[in-house]
Amino acid sequence: MNPTSRHRLGVLAVVAFTGPIAAAALLACSSTDPTASHPQTSAAVATAPTGLRWQSFQGMDLPVTDQGPQNADGAAVGGFERSPAGAALAAVHASVRMSIAPDGTWAAVGQQMLAPGPGRDAWATARAQISITAPITDGAPKLLGYRVTRYSPEASDIEVYSHHPDNSATRHDTHVLWQREDWRLHLPENPTTSSVTAVTSPPTDMVAFTPR
Repeated sequence: MNPTSRHRLGVLAVVAFTGPIAAAALLACSSTDPTASHPQTSAAVATAPTGLRWQSFQGMDLPVTDQGPQNADGAAVGGFERSPAGAALAAVHASVRMSIAPDGTWAAVGQQMLAPGPGRDAWATARAQISITAPITDGAPKLLGYRVTRYSPEASDIEVYSHHPDNSATRHDTHVLWQREDWRLHLPENPTTSSVTAVTSPPTDMVAFTPR
């Protein structure tokens, strides 16, 4: 995978932290949490969201459905249904918005869309050291769909699949928690592996988003 593709992976994973000497690091999302249990049936987790439409944020198209988001506060959104589809939509929006929210709005995204803890604090410290002022103008990834690999009303693991301009595809592993009456993305304090993996193609049981 070429360097351009790796940069685009950061958009769907988490914010890429690039300093004056171009040193970059990625904060990955964890799928380990003791509250994640009691998975639902295959039919429940494979039920696609309804009322899909697309909304641009900072140059990237994001899905908006009947399952969420239902409300917006600037760059931050919320109001995701307590269901597998709602968890998946929350994972998508939180991952992208925390990565590309411009200066002046990223703190609100962190406070409202990320689960509190050392991982969120580490992300905020790193994000404060960079500046994002303009939207993506070329080469934004396209979201293909998702797969819920584990679900309970308290926690969910979501694989998010995307397509890149060089025709590569990736899987982004995310973990969300139900807190304060909404789904919030959980970031670990010390990630040991990248949450983004190159794949040859999305799985056949992926819940696909309708093409733009």
